[in-house]
Amino acid sequence: MAAGKHQQRARSATKQPAQPIELSIWMHCAFFLLAYALIASRRPDAIFRPQFWAEDGHVWFADAYNLGWWPALFRAQDGYYQTLPRLAAALALLVPLALAPLVLNLVAIGVQALPGSLLLASRSSAWGNLRFRALLAGIYVALPNCREMGAVVTSSQWIMTLCAFLVLAASTPKGNGGKLFEISLLLLCGLTGPFCIFLLPIAVFLAWKRRDQWARIRAGTLAALCLVQAWALLVVDPSVRPHFALGASPGLFTRILAGHVYLAALLGHNTFAAQSAPFIFFLFVALAGTAIVAICFAKSTVEMRLFLVLSAMLFAASLLTPSVYPPPGVSVWKMMAGVSAIRYWFFPTLAFAWSLLWCLHSRPVPVKAVSACLLLLMCYGIVRDWEHPPYRNLHFADQVKRFEAAPAGTAVVFPVNPKGWTMQLLRQ
Repeated sequence: MAAGKHQQRARSATKQPAQPIELSIWMHCAFFLLAYALIASRRPDAIFRPQFWAEDGHVWFADAYNLGWWPALFRAQDGYYQTLPRLAAALALLVPLALAPLVLNLVAIGVQALPGSLLLASRSSAWGNLRFRALLAGIYVALPNCREMGAVVTSSQWIMTLCAFLVLAASTPKGNGGKLFEISLLLLCGLTGPFCIFLLPIAVFLAWKRRDQWARIRAGTLAALCLVQAWALLVVDPSVRPHFALGASPGLFTRILAGHVYLAALLGHNTFAAQSAPFIFFLFVALAGTAIVAICFAKSTVEMRLFLVLSAMLFAASLLTPSVYPPPGVSVWKMMAGVSAIRYWFFPTLAFAWSLLWCLHSRPVPVKAVSACLLLLMCYGIVRDWEHPPYRNLHFADQVKRFEAAPAGTAVVFPVNPKGWTMQLLRQ
């Protein structure tokens, strides 16, 4: 009897830990194409009736066309450099003008599909097994309340931030090819928006925790990129962001958190935060949702905890310094309470949705039951919010014909979505 137990202990001691499943390059390509197709299906007009959206035409393509892609690449916008959309606009110069919006949309969808591939890579196995990571990727692709993110290259800076975080949280690449990819992605993210400032403390913490040379290289790269963006913000393009009265209050914060984050993750696009429902309702939703996130933070891995921290930092920054232009007499927070499905809610909504999935795997039965019910409710929100409303058809092809018929040197104004935005191109 004792000898049998001794042999069992010996076998347990020599048992090797399970290795993460390594997908082949063809499987990665297949999953990427699947994610690409699913994202495109949420806004099919981006493929079949492509049009510019806001800065996509007004800034990125107009600057590339009128100034040349190389000078435009070094222009700051909104106080910081935005390299990714400018590179996409440069790529769009290679095709006929009528196809330029399609190129920008295709690039934006490709960026949106990338986080799923990063999660499925074996280097992300710290998040969980392959099935769990596939569920995380599936929730990301199907996330409700993210209409402004769909096939818009201007919003790709938020997706690039998620990609950069997943790279930071992953283990060290084995080959030089993986390291080159990581550095390239970090450079592109750091030169596209100010998000490297929020990623830097996470990179420094991981470098300290792992005592790994590659983790220190990641942190050093982000530190250098923070200096570049600080230079743009403080020297190249200072005092460019709008400054309006925030109108911050606990009541509005509770409404925004409950309506635009927690309820929107479950039910999709809604206007709850702008309605005059009893405050006790919003308070209950806010406290219940925050409790779920807190349980996830307490029980999950370091990677998930850091993602929750990053989401909280970005949510706070979005509320404190948003780039919005409220009408006269309306405060910033009052306006934001009435605007759903925008980029500012993307990270906290995803953090809450992923927290539900984490809690589903927790041990306390009540937590599992509540998470399961809320995830089932989220299925309603996914179906309801799957296809994003198409943009107004401004007949871009007809506008291009009008532009091409104009004499050389003529400045032609194109209407673009949303209403009130325009793009001006100089006929060459």
